[in-house]
Amino acid sequence: MSEEQDVSRAPVKVVRFGIGKELRLYAGELAVTGVEEGQEIRLRLESISRLILAPGDPNPSKLVLMADLNDDTTVILAEGMSNARDFRDMLPRIREFCPDMHFDPPDMEEQLRQALNTRRAWTLTCYGTILLICIMLFVIYLVVAFIGAHH
Repeated sequence: MSEEQDVSRAPVKVVRFGIGKELRLYAGELAVTGVEEGQEIRLRLESISRLILAPGDPNPSKLVLMADLNDDTTVILAEGMSNARDFRDMLPRIREFCPDMHFDPPDMEEQLRQALNTRRAWTLTCYGTILLICIMLFVIYLVVAFIGAHH
């Protein structure tokens, strides 16, 4: 296959995060675009020994994706990745293309599922609390208006 055909092929899975940033999974490689202007990192899946997913330093919900390569170097693929749902969907495809790759944490899909469920529960709790406060203020307003109308 020539390089022109290699470049024009469609990715198997794309995870967009940030402005103009995305992870692209091809059959034999992982590409990260938008790291800097006009730069793209492409790694053969066979050259990656381990994928590491860590919480971000100032903001734990912004994930850092790193790759340990076979030549004992570590490359930061994505900093500030916020699209955990699509990345979680990409992981089985990576395992399919490269079954020997290790993951840190080993149960990365489960960790991401729990994080997404926790975030969803926290969001519902916040919205529920705000709704309850609004209803209570309205009830207090009605009580005060009722008492004021009868005096």
